Amino acid sequence: MKVILFNSPIYNRKVGDIEDYLPPFGLGYIATILQEENIDVKIIDCVNDNLTVEEIISIIGVEEPNFVGINIFSVNFDLIKEIIEKCPYKTNFLVGGKSTKFLYQDIINFKTNNSISVIIGEGEYIICDIVKNQVSERTKLQSNNRFVYEVDKDSIYLPQDISKLPLNRTLFGNRSITNVYGKIEEAIITSRECLYNCAFCGGARSLNSNVPVRERDEESITEELTQISCLHPETKSIRVLDDLFLKNRNSILKAIKIFGKFNFEWRAMAHIKSLQGSEDLFVSLKDSGCRELEIGIESGNDEIRKMVHKVGSVEEVYDVITRLLDAGINVKGYFMYGLPDETEKECQDTYNLALKIYEYSQNSCGLFRTSAFQFRPYHGTELYNKINKHISFKHNDALDELDGRKQFNFTAGNFSKCSDDAINNFVIKTNKLGENNEFKNRKVPEL
Repeated sequence: MKVILFNSPIYNRKVGDIEDYLPPFGLGYIATILQEENIDVKIIDCVNDNLTVEEIISIIGVEEPNFVGINIFSVNFDLIKEIIEKCPYKTNFLVGGKSTKFLYQDIINFKTNNSISVIIGEGEYIICDIVKNQVSERTKLQSNNRFVYEVDKDSIYLPQDISKLPLNRTLFGNRSITNVYGKIEEAIITSRECLYNCAFCGGARSLNSNVPVRERDEESITEELTQISCLHPETKSIRVLDDLFLKNRNSILKAIKIFGKFNFEWRAMAHIKSLQGSEDLFVSLKDSGCRELEIGIESGNDEIRKMVHKVGSVEEVYDVITRLLDAGINVKGYFMYGLPDETEKECQDTYNLALKIYEYSQNSCGLFRTSAFQFRPYHGTELYNKINKHISFKHNDALDELDGRKQFNFTAGNFSKCSDDAINNFVIKTNKLGENNEFKNRKVPEL
């Protein structure tokens, strides 16, 4: 039995860029379970390897896998459809990803003689049983050679204790990244699902209430960091990719304890409300190696923040971030422009907040950098349903002057009250706050 798992493409053309791409961790967990069952499996990263649709189909023909697994999301729906429909070779397609919950009816209608199994939810255990033809739960939907499975809180296939999930990191090859601070970096995931309910996000709690929030224990995180130290001794930095590593005071103390055992710098995602009330721990957090926190600020206008259910006021955002900067922790702020019915004045509020924090950082111990995007309505989200019309995605070439981020420059249209030029201008000038020479050349004290 042979399985190929493709990390799906976002372009159908060769793209010349200088971007670093994270390894496909979700596929890594699935492949590890398949390996443990003595199934021949490999991961092919179409994004990192810059593969076109034609090249992917050719690989399927050469490799002749029994099963082809591929992830799908809003931005690349049409590309995955093209791969499956154009593939002339006999195989069985496995399609997964967060968007399948809202796209499965479309996916099972792709025109192909090959079977298609759509997995809604986490695929580690159920994919193994699909491959072995021994699934022990009923399908959500079945018609001829189309199968839809849903892994939720009632499924025997849900990984209840994610601390026990194995990950063979050698499946990714040598995928270390040199981060913005010049440190060789590996990434980890410490939780699944999110506590928050942002209206633009497919991970919103209201959309995923049938799947519990789960976190890894201290022992399993420590074990993975130890493995990284052995596999990749050149690693100097760790990036935590999930939202809940620093979800409250207790988790901040847990993070300080874990990283206190190592000599890593580390970066993590965080929410304003998760950090609020624990400001007295910020210096200890920095001393544990925390170099940077990535915070989704999104908007600098309180009315827009309420509309998208972004917790914390603009004043609270500014207060928490400046306290982090004062403690010597760098902050990367994410911003979004062009939300539904957003006015130019509301966009200007967002830019003003970014500028205000950036100016504060120039006289603080920490640095502030930015990453700004045009709003994109992802399938099934609250804002997608509010727009309530067919949406397709294309690359926004007007943003290509921003180096190293072509993978993020997609648009599905402008749903705001601003012109396209105004949205592009806000995105460009906000990103450039974090790109200037002062940031690149300013000396940061070593930890």
